[in-house]
Amino acid sequence: MPLNPVFTSMLNTHRWPAKLTNLIAGSLMTLAYEPFGLSLLVFPLLLVLLFHWLEADAKGAFVHVWLFAFGAILTGNCWIFFSLYFHGGSPAIFAVLIVVLLSAMLALFPASTAYLVNRYYRASNTIQLMIVLPVAWTFAEWFRGYIFTGYAWMQPGYTQIDLPLSGFAPVFGNHVVGGLVVVTSAALLAVIMNKLSWLRAAFIIGLIWISGFMLKQISWTQAAADDVEVALVQGNVPQELKWKRNMHRKTLQLYRDLTLQNKDVDVVIWPETAIPDYRHRVPAYILNMRKEMEKSNTDLLMGLFIKDPDTRRYYNSVISVRGGEYRKRHLVPLGEYVPFRSLIDFFNRWIKIPMSDIASGPDEQELLVVAGQPVGVNICFEDAFSRDVRRDLPEATLLVNVSNDAWFDGSHQARQHHAIARMRALETGRYMLRATNTGVTSVIDPGGQVVAEAPRFETYVLTTEVTPMKGQTPYVFFGDSLVLLSGLGLLGLAFARARSASRPPDNPAQDNHS
Repeated sequence: MPLNPVFTSMLNTHRWPAKLTNLIAGSLMTLAYEPFGLSLLVFPLLLVLLFHWLEADAKGAFVHVWLFAFGAILTGNCWIFFSLYFHGGSPAIFAVLIVVLLSAMLALFPASTAYLVNRYYRASNTIQLMIVLPVAWTFAEWFRGYIFTGYAWMQPGYTQIDLPLSGFAPVFGNHVVGGLVVVTSAALLAVIMNKLSWLRAAFIIGLIWISGFMLKQISWTQAAADDVEVALVQGNVPQELKWKRNMHRKTLQLYRDLTLQNKDVDVVIWPETAIPDYRHRVPAYILNMRKEMEKSNTDLLMGLFIKDPDTRRYYNSVISVRGGEYRKRHLVPLGEYVPFRSLIDFFNRWIKIPMSDIASGPDEQELLVVAGQPVGVNICFEDAFSRDVRRDLPEATLLVNVSNDAWFDGSHQARQHHAIARMRALETGRYMLRATNTGVTSVIDPGGQVVAEAPRFETYVLTTEVTPMKGQTPYVFFGDSLVLLSGLGLLGLAFARARSASRPPDNPAQDNHS
């Protein structure tokens, strides 16, 4: 029975229906992430991409993968519009343009990788499908997290946080989890294309998934001390009011009252920039809070800006009222600094985001110590980067992320961010304490599971006990270096085999005379 012409066009990599299919498949990828949580959807969608990537020539592979990635990033990160339009004062058309251009640029990473693969590797389709494409995808995601400071969002590994594949995260990190998602899709496609038998594909997928399940049963770290009682303060200050002058005193009073009502704990943690001001402008307030905390022997971490008197630059920071500070290292492009300012200085003419040109803190900073425990602090966007969180390990026994996702209102950004934080806890084998302005405020255990969570968009104080952890997971020890070297080795073997297979015999004439 002949195939439907439309379906045939979808399979033909040179026709526009095939390209449109990848754009649609990529756009649907957002549903596989939180808060939608259709985790299994990632496999058929990637299967569609892999088919066209495999069948196309180099230029065609670039187009197909770019369209897929563009759709995924655009729908997955459309919440950037909220911060630019509703809170940054940007014209709607300019905000849309920024989101589209960002998505188009980020899609170049996997698309360029696809072009290089199909340009220089055209041998066994089975090896290309099962090894070369998953490794290439993993490298593309890794590069996307580094170039121009990186943008490590919407990576397939985050869809697997509650599934067996996440068991690989403490061993190899999130990038490998994403790579194994691609391998699973590739095995299913190999069966459909008659390149693998069902039995072999089932063995490969079963081996990977059962191994992941077994790895999830391992506790990679151990208790370092007695439990610590924490209180995470969610102020729920609307973003559109946060920087208004008439809200300054009300905000300070709000956090003071909530803290004093819950000070019978070991440590209280406030969100990112809970105090919408510089430290040197509220010294009396900080001193008063320190005296109050000393009465109950409680530590307090508060988010605010610090202005350096020498450089006159300011920093997004977290301070302990009993001594010590952390200055944010990894800044948000366009939100906290404008790259290539000399070329696009017009940005600030269109968008007015408070504190959008700040300095980054030094790479090496002393850990804050609260309740007698060294704590690894990261601010908002920083927990999207495994390397930033790993920097404080294995010394840190607890992880703290302070955020203000109110910039993005009720969009899906906050839940995406929360899933990322869960992955960092799983990778490192540490409790992650998240204090946010409007949510998601939560406590995440070393297995990446949520222990306690505050209701979103409510003024709330979340209290619970957590266990400081010691030791290090394999991923903390090796980082991405082991995976990158292994990936290079696999690509080298695959390319060497392809070259050997395409090389003619040394002396074909000998076969005719034998």
